[in-house]
Amino acid sequence: MRVAMLQGPRSIEIVDHPEPVVHPGSVVVEIDRCGIGGPDVEAFRTGQLPAPAWFGHEWVGRVVAIGPGVAGRFEGERVVGAVPPPCGTCRPCTAGISSTCELVLSMIVGTDPLASNHGAFAERIGVDARRVHRVPEGIDDANAALAEPAAVAAHAVRRSNQTLGDGVVVIGAGTIGILIAELARLAGAGHVVAVDVQAARRELACALGADAAFGPGPEVSRWFNDHGHGLGADIVYECSGGSDASQTALGAVRQGGTIVVVSLAAQTGSLVPADLVARELTVRASLGYSVTDVHRALDLMADDRFRVSAIQDRTVGLDELQTAFEGLVGDPSLSRKILVSPQL
Repeated sequence: MRVAMLQGPRSIEIVDHPEPVVHPGSVVVEIDRCGIGGPDVEAFRTGQLPAPAWFGHEWVGRVVAIGPGVAGRFEGERVVGAVPPPCGTCRPCTAGISSTCELVLSMIVGTDPLASNHGAFAERIGVDARRVHRVPEGIDDANAALAEPAAVAAHAVRRSNQTLGDGVVVIGAGTIGILIAELARLAGAGHVVAVDVQAARRELACALGADAAFGPGPEVSRWFNDHGHGLGADIVYECSGGSDASQTALGAVRQGGTIVVVSLAAQTGSLVPADLVARELTVRASLGYSVTDVHRALDLMADDRFRVSAIQDRTVGLDELQTAFEGLVGDPSLSRKILVSPQL
């Protein structure tokens, strides 16, 4: 079968790879769509991966083979790749901290025992059966391919402890930021404001329901002076990883507010402890997602309340993958999701 392998910085090769073989507890999925996510673009730029299975981790497909010991899965089912419930046996789980289950975290990054030696930019992939979840009726394949980033966004909103009527700022209007803005509104935000350096992304955020969108700077705090309680944002989601993002967050959040750090980008900011203490701010990190987040995101998509289709751009084949990545690296203003269909 054909598989796209990352060979180094900005270098993808389409190789003739052996077909995946089912093992006890695993299934083989024929990939219909795989989204190009921000971590994929960063891996393409640097040539570095946490694990081979990471390159292409937002996918939907159909189960075409089932390994021994797999119950409740049938060939032909439409599924997305995600994570299982906490295992209940690792050290965090037995200590009562199942939110940091080691198995779940390993499956997020593709280092679990049944992880493939390639990602889902491939015609087929073998995965742990516990990773796959049925796609509800009413969600087409293009939308289902966004289940993983949608779950990441859902996790961030849950981690924020956002309450009804809260004023929200989302810094970084890429895929995750846009999805967080949508979910924050669904969760009852009174106002949602986006911040991004790219005008195209700001326009998309407003088209999807943000009340306003600005570049980094004092405009955000000025806007909140005239809206809501006038004290600043109750919740700030930092999704950009930009070097000035922390200062933008500090300038936007109210006294006693919350900053949720979602970005995994390498750039560092300057959240000074003295500033946090003086303003009694809460800083929360949001890493990955849980099986609950996956199910909630899929349910909202099935009910057509979560408009993930609005962020989609186009679908390309494996032979167009190198060009698609070059475009995403070369033009950071590109804000819509590119999907890959290995069957094209």
